[in-house]
Amino acid sequence: MDKKINISWDILVKRVRWGLTPEEESAFQEWLAQDKSHEVYFERVRKVWGAEEPTSSLKSNLSKVMTHFDAYVEKEKELRRRRIMRNVYWYAACLLVVLSVGGGMWFFSQHDEPVKMEPKVAQDILPGGNKAIILLADGEEVDVEWLADSSRYKVDGIEVTTGEGKIRYKGKNNTKVEYNTIMIPRGGEYQVELSDGTKVWLNAETQLRIPTAFVGIERRVFLKGEAYFDVTKNDKQPFIVETDLGEVKVYGTQFNVKFYPEEKEIKATLVEGNIGFKSEEVAELKIKPGYQLRLAEGAKKPEVKPVKIYNEIAWKNRMFCFESERLESIMLKLERWYNVDIIFEDSGLKKFKFSGNLNRYDNIDKILHFFEEVFDVKFAVEENTIKVMRK
Repeated sequence: MDKKINISWDILVKRVRWGLTPEEESAFQEWLAQDKSHEVYFERVRKVWGAEEPTSSLKSNLSKVMTHFDAYVEKEKELRRRRIMRNVYWYAACLLVVLSVGGGMWFFSQHDEPVKMEPKVAQDILPGGNKAIILLADGEEVDVEWLADSSRYKVDGIEVTTGEGKIRYKGKNNTKVEYNTIMIPRGGEYQVELSDGTKVWLNAETQLRIPTAFVGIERRVFLKGEAYFDVTKNDKQPFIVETDLGEVKVYGTQFNVKFYPEEKEIKATLVEGNIGFKSEEVAELKIKPGYQLRLAEGAKKPEVKPVKIYNEIAWKNRMFCFESERLESIMLKLERWYNVDIIFEDSGLKKFKFSGNLNRYDNIDKILHFFEEVFDVKFAVEENTIKVMRK
């Protein structure tokens, strides 16, 4: 008789909300395959914890699930014509902060009590939210923010349904295929369901060009920016994400692609399934779950290495997660999400490194105040421009 495999509750929740390390994913798949009842049980977990907020009946168990987070936060008031719900996590960034300047390294641990953040600056700079513009084939632009909640916009037999921050394409057989471009501005994010059922999460400052219906031998989309894909499986019609630096080919899987032209590199991170990457310089290269491919502009050979999945897709789960990340890179992410311009008065500050998690839906004043506490920096805010200075 096979030995019964047990799995911890936090692994199940982590699988739904953030993603697992390769070792954890292997253990999870082994547990899932052992008994049909495990699949049924996990589906219940997914329904509860896959929502924007866990149900109230489970909130009391949060400390057992993620013991390294200290406290909950309450619902935030309505922002920008919709209610933004905070995650059930306080400033988890304070869990572990690692600063690295030159050859030195410092560690800061969170206090036993939640840190009270007194807002000092940028009180009016709010986090991003559901924003998208649909550029139709005839050049017409549809700003979904101006559509009523749960409204339906129909054009040329294609129905675009908005509501709950989602756009759905419902292509019909033999329909005329045209291309739309979903444009996410700074300070925005949106979910899109393509005509084949594939789900796409789009990050700030992203463009995704898509056909209104998939016909032919492949399903090809074009990306600038960052997107997380949950692709509907179809072995006869592979799914391809094309960027200026190469393309990612999949058959049915979950993965994240990040390609901002100004960053001059592409990153493809595989959560589950199989994907391949190829470009003019690179023959098709397979990537395993838990690994990330990174190719810099002009490079002939990509780098493939294991990564912490929950860090790479944190943006999709309402968090910022950093691991030994330069302050320069962190500020770039804040620029996109909060729709601000950030200027370093001292270029040496760009080299500071930080590890930890932050709530993506906190106002920027709390984020900046936190960095003032852990770094030798201060911020000056004038309208939508933020200056980073040495104390």
